[in-house]
Amino acid sequence: MSALPGSARTPERPAAPDRGALMLRAARLPFWGVSAIPVIVGSTLPFWLRPAGFVWNTGLFLVTLVAVVAIHIASNLANEYYDHLSAADASSTHRDGFSGGSGLIQSGDVPARAYLRGFVVLYAVGIGLGLYLNAVLPGNLVLLLGAIGVLAGYFYTAPPLRLSYRGLGEIAVLVAFGVLPVVGAYFVQTRTVSWQVVLASLPVAFAAVLVLWVNEIADAEADSRAGKLTLVARMGPSAAGRIVATALVVLVFLSLFAAVFTGSLIPLTLVAVLAFEYARTVVARCWSQRDRTKRIGEAQRAALKLHVTLGLVIAIAALVTSYPIALLVLAVALAALIALGNRPAAQV
Repeated sequence: MSALPGSARTPERPAAPDRGALMLRAARLPFWGVSAIPVIVGSTLPFWLRPAGFVWNTGLFLVTLVAVVAIHIASNLANEYYDHLSAADASSTHRDGFSGGSGLIQSGDVPARAYLRGFVVLYAVGIGLGLYLNAVLPGNLVLLLGAIGVLAGYFYTAPPLRLSYRGLGEIAVLVAFGVLPVVGAYFVQTRTVSWQVVLASLPVAFAAVLVLWVNEIADAEADSRAGKLTLVARMGPSAAGRIVATALVVLVFLSLFAAVFTGSLIPLTLVAVLAFEYARTVVARCWSQRDRTKRIGEAQRAALKLHVTLGLVIAIAALVTSYPIALLVLAVALAALIALGNRPAAQV
């Protein structure tokens, strides 16, 4: 029996992916805080350390923040572009927005050439703003720090250095997403640096490495198949999760106490220990062998929250010296709410 005229339905075309959402996925939005937080910390430290002649400059702070985040996003795009060329991301079987890359090149949603154009443009923006800062500030320290940061970010996966493939990616992140942006942002505001600034940068630096380390645990098998021999791939995910992830958590808090003990950070910063629940979640999930994919995903989210919380507490605590009432309440409330609110979700 033939179908009645007009009864057949034309299949609906699938809706085109939202271009803005795709670009945010490609740029790895959840990780932008890894570069923004060190700039915020370095820019607010002068309120506590009080170097001679310090006057807060909002304009220079914003230029510094945009420059560093632009370079970070450019590095994310470059890393995914070169991981695509080496087939590292193609071998990944698990993508959750944190590990395995965005998968947009492999799915065909975003062509590889768009990543290439994107990181070229964003590096140009970041470098241009950095050159402006170097021109208006004394000496060439901004130029030096910026050059190291750009090279570390670009050659994280780009040939010929391919730092992450040689087990050097973790050192690059410690420097480029920890010490350098804190020291650089401090210099932009004060025209000076000191050993106390370097010491104050270590808690967020180790926290940034922890974020990377947990992500590498999730990617370890795919990285090994592609010949991307990160330290985690060399050690194996079990040893990397149980030994090094725990050691990194210890280093985060030891460096925090050392910075306070030496006067590099205001004692109020110790309210950040209330965020230890995030650290406990990271360690517990990395130790567990049951339902590993799900638990490592929880560890990734907890590591990011620990990094952001620690950085914001350090920054707000430093500001308390100039704005004691409102920001003191905010600092204590922020740390308390995070510690109490995260407990139900952190049970093993």
